[in-house]
Amino acid sequence: MPKRVLGDRYELDRRLGRGGMAEVWRGIDRVLARRVAVKTFSLADAADPALSDMVNREAIATAALEHPDIVTVHDAGVDGDTAYIVMERLRGRDLAAVLSDGPLPLTEALRIASRVAGALAAAHAAGIVHRDVKPANILIDEDRVMVVDFGIAAFEYQPVTSLAEEGTTHGTAEYMAPEQARAESATRSTDMYSFGCLLTALVAGRPPFTGARPEAILHQHVFIDPPRLAQLSPGVPEALDVLVSTLLAKDPDGRPSAETVVEVLTEVAAQLTGEAAGAAPGSGWPGSVGVSFDAPTAAPEVITASADALTAAADAITAAADAITAATETHRTP
Repeated sequence: MPKRVLGDRYELDRRLGRGGMAEVWRGIDRVLARRVAVKTFSLADAADPALSDMVNREAIATAALEHPDIVTVHDAGVDGDTAYIVMERLRGRDLAAVLSDGPLPLTEALRIASRVAGALAAAHAAGIVHRDVKPANILIDEDRVMVVDFGIAAFEYQPVTSLAEEGTTHGTAEYMAPEQARAESATRSTDMYSFGCLLTALVAGRPPFTGARPEAILHQHVFIDPPRLAQLSPGVPEALDVLVSTLLAKDPDGRPSAETVVEVLTEVAAQLTGEAAGAAPGSGWPGSVGVSFDAPTAAPEVITASADALTAAADAITAAADAITAATETHRTP
């Protein structure tokens, strides 16, 4: 049986996964002779008229970011009724699969969390909010930690109505911030709440809120105080317990930035290995670390340089984005 080829270039040989509106395929770039992963979307079957916007947004958002812990986008385009995004092919397992085996050792949990926080800091510096930070969107390949799937990412400086209908909820219930549960605009602080849920899962083996129905979980995010990390995982450093509590603040303005989180996690990890200045191995945990939790500004300004970088990245795949939009118009369900 002949293998499927997209754009006369990308040969697909095995489906790696399926979720929502997309499939991910293992493939080969025939031009550059390199292994790739190809994320495909069926425009013919799409009842959602916003599909082309989501595909365009994911390609542009991810291509705009250059960070060792964010998946690299190589290309995007449309072939017949299939829109596609070509990415570097990653090995390993997603973090959800890793956590299915139980909570991680604390040192490994801190390593992964620091890498994810660093990736989010880079995205936020470019004005991009991921909006779906969860274990399934983190790939672990030995020492590599990669943040993937910017499919519902938003540019923070754009009005929400240009990206989705007002009142639409995006995300995964266990990892959604209270403002997401209320279908409000997402900011970088929204990502940090989700990161707090992720950090809880890394250390305790479960997110702060669980339930049989998504509606019940969202209700808890909005109205119920989360359990302390020290309750879910007794014996964790006090500084880590305080950090998670701050990340899970109901008020977005009370959450620390990704940059601050990286600093705190680095200090906690150093203390854990006895490498912090003035701390001998086995000397016990201090009550706090030397990093203050300054609340991020509610509406940070976009730096001109970041905007220019985004514009350049968008220009690089404008033709593909236009083709995807045109194809969607052709195949859109009446």
